[in-house]
Amino acid sequence: MIREKIDERNVVLDLEAGSKEEVVDQLATLLTTNGFVSEVNQFKKDVFEREEHMTTGIGHNIAIPHGKSQAVIDSTVAVAKLKNEVDWGSLDNQPVNIVFLLAIKEADKGNEHLRVLAELSGKLMDDDFVKEIKESKNKEELIKALTF
Repeated sequence: MIREKIDERNVVLDLEAGSKEEVVDQLATLLTTNGFVSEVNQFKKDVFEREEHMTTGIGHNIAIPHGKSQAVIDSTVAVAKLKNEVDWGSLDNQPVNIVFLLAIKEADKGNEHLRVLAELSGKLMDDDFVKEIKESKNKEELIKALTF
């Protein structure tokens, strides 16, 4: 299921950013460039409004920011491995170096959003899965790891 939502054009290795805002900005811009988001500023606003309720830094150096937005044309997941860790206000107080940005179109916000989030969160509790993601050296290996 999650693999169906990942377009290889939305997978970035060695993303350079100094803050979670920069990470979201770059990934949202990428999603806009690739035709998944129609209005980058509206989408970012929706992601950061969600982030204000509770951190999406889930621990183990991973964050899953997400936004349900009318600016999303087609629900998708952008994936980034960061060149340097950034502070995300994570639950375990550790910085983040892997980010899954979920872009959910308004019409899909109910079950679709929860299903993708639950599936991804469940897999991220598997230490072997997390290790495979962290050790992936290129897009192909990362996408293969995300095929579940």
